[in-house]
Amino acid sequence: IFFRSPRIMAQPQLKLIYFDIPGKAEAIRLALYFQDLKFEDYRFKDREEFMAMKTSGELPFGQVPALLVDGNMLIQSAAILRYVGKLGKSWKSWGLYPDDPILAARVDAIVDQEADAFVGVRVAN
Repeated sequence: IFFRSPRIMAQPQLKLIYFDIPGKAEAIRLALYFQDLKFEDYRFKDREEFMAMKTSGELPFGQVPALLVDGNMLIQSAAILRYVGKLGKSWKSWGLYPDDPILAARVDAIVDQEADAFVGVRVAN
């Protein structure tokens, strides 16, 4: 069975949550800007603010970046990038994520490469 998402008439309310650095959220910011998607770019004021959200359970897995979409929290940067890539197509005529499975796999490879680029940073720390 195939499911088809209904065309969204209005852009959902988006709030990107991350630290006040480019880091793992920068690719998401760029994808949002490129598609002219309106979003709140929320950046923690300090570590204590992040820790409060983490310990409250507001952040699934206690991680950021996170994207709040009409009250639904999305996590994991690659999943968020794929969502944002598809979002433009949902309410506009185009998006960054193709329908063709081969082209989609190539986009996935780029997204996964971005994730792999941070592996050295995590291992080194």
